[in-house]
Amino acid sequence: MTTLRLWQHFNREDLYECYQCARCTGSCPAMEVAPAIGPRETILRCLNVGHQQVAEDERLWLCCTCHVCEDRCPQQIPIGDLLVALRNSAARRGNIPGRLGMAIELLAKTGRSMIVHQLDEMRAHHGLEPLQPVAADEIREILRKTGLKEVIEF
Repeated sequence: MTTLRLWQHFNREDLYECYQCARCTGSCPAMEVAPAIGPRETILRCLNVGHQQVAEDERLWLCCTCHVCEDRCPQQIPIGDLLVALRNSAARRGNIPGRLGMAIELLAKTGRSMIVHQLDEMRAHHGLEPLQPVAADEIREILRKTGLKEVIEF
């Protein structure tokens, strides 16, 4: 995604409203468990180095899109929208973490994001019926329409 396209979906001027209170970062669950790019750092990096460099950083994928940063932001900056736009930009360039790519590939092939035989074994162990088949062809079509087929082979 070019810089122009990103800013068509997200208003760059909104980022200048951030006055560095750090409420967003202090509330970020990803920051509690991993050295993620926090919301405030993401805003600063987008303004200072551009979104292309931010989208290259794999830590961008640690955000759990809980929107707590937005809930806590006194300036009401839609940080979650920015993070989604950055991830979309990264994905279009093939910058998807390996585990996420594997989960998407498995989802496209089987309709599930986990290996089915393992799930069926766990269910049988607990006296549960096997899982019903999933319409994987419908899921593949959705993934194709989103453009993931161009980034991940399935």
